[in-house]
Amino acid sequence: MNIHQLIESLAKLLKLHKSLFELAIRKTGILELEDVPALTELLKEEQAHILAIEKVEAERSRIAGNTALSDFLAIFPDEERETLAGIGSELKDVMAKIKEQNALNQHLITQSLKFISFSMSLVTPPQDDYNYGPNETGRTEKGLFNSKA
Repeated sequence: MNIHQLIESLAKLLKLHKSLFELAIRKTGILELEDVPALTELLKEEQAHILAIEKVEAERSRIAGNTALSDFLAIFPDEERETLAGIGSELKDVMAKIKEQNALNQHLITQSLKFISFSMSLVTPPQDDYNYGPNETGRTEKGLFNSKA
C-alpha cells in the first residue's frame, strides 16, 4: 500500500465533502426562497458530487481496504501520521456539518410540504363520501329522462 496514494485520496474526499457542505448551505437559502428551478439545478450538482465521492471512496477502499484510519496511524512515520490524522479529523468535522445542515434542510422541506398540504385543503372543496349509507339502496335518483318512455 502506498501511503501517498492514501493521503491523496483522503484529501480528494475532504475537498469533495467541503464542496458538498457548501452546496448544502446554498440549498438552505434556496429552500427558504422557494426557488424550484434553482433547487433542481442544485440537486444535479449535488448528485454529481455524490458520484465523485463514491468514485474516490472506491479508490480509497482499493488502496486501504476496510482498514480504519486509526489503524494506519500506528504503523506510519510521524509526518504521514500527522497528515492522515489532520485530514481524518477535518473530514469527520465536515461530515458532521453536512449531516447537521441536511437535517435543517429536511426540516425546511417538511415545513414546506405541510404548508402546501394545508393550502391545498383550503382551496379544494371537501370530497363527498361516495360510499353508500345505511338508508341508501344504491339506486340513483331519477334523472331528467325516463329510459322506459
